Amino acid sequence: MNIKDSLKSLKPYQVEAEFNGIRLDANETRNFLFPEGFVLNTFEFHRYPDHSAKALREALSQYVGIDANSILEGNGSSELIELMIKTYVEKDELIMSFEPTFSMYRVYSNIYGAKFLGFPLNNDYTLDVDAFIKAVQVNQPKLIFLCTPNNPTGGQLKKEEIIQIIRSTKALIVIDEAYMEFADATESMTQEVLDYQNVIVLRTFSKAFGLASIRLGYMIANETIVSTINRVKSPYHLNQVTQTIGIEALRNIKIVLNEVKDIIERRETLMKRLSSLPIVVYPSKGNFIFIQSPDKKLYQPLLNRGIRIRAYQDPVDSYRITIGTQEENDTLYQALKEIFRWERKQLTEQLKKQVFKRALISMVRNKFKSRRVFPFLIICLHCLPFTETLI
Repeated sequence: MNIKDSLKSLKPYQVEAEFNGIRLDANETRNFLFPEGFVLNTFEFHRYPDHSAKALREALSQYVGIDANSILEGNGSSELIELMIKTYVEKDELIMSFEPTFSMYRVYSNIYGAKFLGFPLNNDYTLDVDAFIKAVQVNQPKLIFLCTPNNPTGGQLKKEEIIQIIRSTKALIVIDEAYMEFADATESMTQEVLDYQNVIVLRTFSKAFGLASIRLGYMIANETIVSTINRVKSPYHLNQVTQTIGIEALRNIKIVLNEVKDIIERRETLMKRLSSLPIVVYPSKGNFIFIQSPDKKLYQPLLNRGIRIRAYQDPVDSYRITIGTQEENDTLYQALKEIFRWERKQLTEQLKKQVFKRALISMVRNKFKSRRVFPFLIICLHCLPFTETLI
């Protein structure tokens, strides 16, 4: 059976295998909201879930300060991304974003036969907004994804930059705010989204709420967009257990926000500590830190020590580290220090070999006539411990 041409070269989203160590690779938070589990005392499991998710949308309305009719729930924000493309983008039409960013934008584009253009971020992973707007005007995309704070780099766009992009195009613009609770909330577009006819704000319960397993996301847009996408979604697409847990999570929003505050503090502390190591650390507004280590591979050495982080081949030698508990962060930092100490030891051994090699070459060249090489060799060997501390 032949498959669609658009799927022949499609690479599936890579999900890591089960792992019993410290997991700092998936931007999950600790189990803080319902540490003892969630009890469903009276639940009609034999009934289909509420198709409209009315109670959930009303609870979300209280949280974000937007009318419930402008909110649409999703089976994770990924389902909503898929629905947006399915609803608005025809085969061979163009979708744009900047890159690196959340990989599912490109995956869903490919699945539905759309073209995808990733605009490269600057070397420091900031966005040249003016250049991006020019690229938008030249390429005329049908849909644009703006992930802010951006996954995996952690950078956050300013509201004025987002509005500048919105005003430059008639394309549908999706502002993915999956990590906004960890960022500068004044840069969120939730309160401005209804001022525009072509803007969607996307949110999730997987990050700040620590509920990745229930698969709950939501979008905010004008009622026309919401009602249009509503026509495309599957019936009973969001199970009642997820809806119920989502409502209960919103009732405990103070606990969520306190945890978010703690994560931000742990993030800033870990960023400072990592900056003391020979790696490049980029500013982050998410519950993660993006780093580069061009001179040392980190994924396998950390995995060997029971710690898993996210490794990237593009950009090369790049890693994303989820903010863990304080104990997990301490373990990570000590492991990295140990890895780089081992690296210094290896360099010292190499230096010793080079010293002996050069000394022997010098001795051979002088045909053993000069004895000056021996004091030189002794001096070099005495200097090695001091040299090791400098490397």
